[in-house]
Amino acid sequence: MSFSRDDFRKLLQLLDVTTAREIDCTELLYRVAGYLERLGPDGIPPPGYEDVVQHLRICPECLEEFEAMLRALREEG
Repeated sequence: MSFSRDDFRKLLQLLDVTTAREIDCTELLYRVAGYLERLGPDGIPPPGYEDVVQHLRICPECLEEFEAMLRALREEG
């Protein structure tokens, strides 16, 4: 498997935003309901969910799911 210049650039960008405490997609899905319940109308992340915010920054698949859930909640309310 060879990496393109674009792949290498993306990898470096992800390494740049990596933190000491990372959660995986399963952990995010476990915690996202609590995050959404505590997320205020201003969009400011609730305290204690920094690792959820971090995961959403680096995982486009989870971010897409999160945005869909958020839209559904806003349409419901």
